[in-house]
Amino acid sequence: MRKSFHAFAGLVIAALIIGVPQKSYGQGLTWTGAALQQMVEAARWKFGPLRVNAAFTLANAGYDSDVYYGYLDDPVPDFTLSAGAPIQVLFPAGKKVVFDLYDYPQYMFYLDTERERAWNNIFRGHAHIALERFYIQAGGGLSNVRRRLSPELDVNVREKTNSLDGLILWQASRQASLALIYGFADFDYGDPEFGAAGLAEILNRKESLFDLVAYLQPNPRVRFFIDGQYGTYAFKEEAAAGRDARSYGVFGGLEFIPREGELVPAARISGRASLGYLRFDIKDPQAVDGSGLAGAVDLSAEIFRKTVLRGFFSRGFQFSVYSGASFYLSTSYGGGITRLLSRRASLSYALSFGLSDYPEEEGAGGTLPGFSYRYATHSVNLALQLARNLSATLFGTLGKRTEAVSEISRNRNFVGFSLTYGYPPAGAPTAVRGMGR
Repeated sequence: MRKSFHAFAGLVIAALIIGVPQKSYGQGLTWTGAALQQMVEAARWKFGPLRVNAAFTLANAGYDSDVYYGYLDDPVPDFTLSAGAPIQVLFPAGKKVVFDLYDYPQYMFYLDTERERAWNNIFRGHAHIALERFYIQAGGGLSNVRRRLSPELDVNVREKTNSLDGLILWQASRQASLALIYGFADFDYGDPEFGAAGLAEILNRKESLFDLVAYLQPNPRVRFFIDGQYGTYAFKEEAAAGRDARSYGVFGGLEFIPREGELVPAARISGRASLGYLRFDIKDPQAVDGSGLAGAVDLSAEIFRKTVLRGFFSRGFQFSVYSGASFYLSTSYGGGITRLLSRRASLSYALSFGLSDYPEEEGAGGTLPGFSYRYATHSVNLALQLARNLSATLFGTLGKRTEAVSEISRNRNFVGFSLTYGYPPAGAPTAVRGMGR
């Protein structure tokens, strides 16, 4: 965390020393360049050439009925919260270049379960170059967080990630564009607490994803795309070398684009969908490969005045924490409804389901028939806009996790609230992509 903080501070100081004219924003004819310019102009604070967004967040403050979600024989209830201060600094260096720096320190607090208390930090830095018909983005990040790992192991583990990413987008015409996207991530799990073997031995790996995406935007409100994707997964430890894999995917979908300054709940239809076919090829010839439908959908529609209906679905392959399995297929789906009570309040309900399947079970080497899971979660949220720069959410969730073979069920319920004060960092313009893991 200290290294990422020092890197962040150094970049900010360098930006202050260089100095550029105040009115310098990303330009060009690309839709990503237009989004970049809007992001810079919407920044809350201006200090010379710099644009700054900052906030204080209090997340998931409340009562957890079981911190370990059934992983231990007896439930471990506790009171918990996460406090953080995300900050974003935008530095326009001329009319075509913008540097975007983001840092998010966070503290996770548990009243009684002291071993779960932890400091987290996420740092990202990107350079954006917005030319007339080309948009280029390059950068990376450092992440050191303690988080819930996966549906298999729904407990907090330490995950360290170093990442690099890049994008080149060509605006061929007003409606059509083409992008080449690259993403790299190096995952490290140094916490050997859970499982028969250390997570580092099983999950430490390097991933690379390449996407070639064609876009068609017939009008300002919707954008269609077709995406071809190739991925590689290389494990660091010799014991996990049999998990090395490749992935091949073809996806198609669309994204609904809110008008400038329009709130998403106010749009008649909003969200995005990306679905297609993904083949997960394990290099070990003795292993069973996986293939099938993959992708993610999250769409909302105003069915009545002030009433919004939402549906969501995701499906993809994940590496398993169990040494006897290479990967599993994770699927989640559900829906919800939101009622706008006033300009400052809304009430939502959602029901979601999930399940995990191990393709190895279908082959001769299937070893984990007892580790398939089903999930069901009910959630209720009351969102309040208390002031222009102060928002709060009161929420409650009821969750159940069931082992598919034994039918043993574990419950985890949470009641609490979240609070955001200030102006949260804006998301950098990114091209829609198929199925990043």
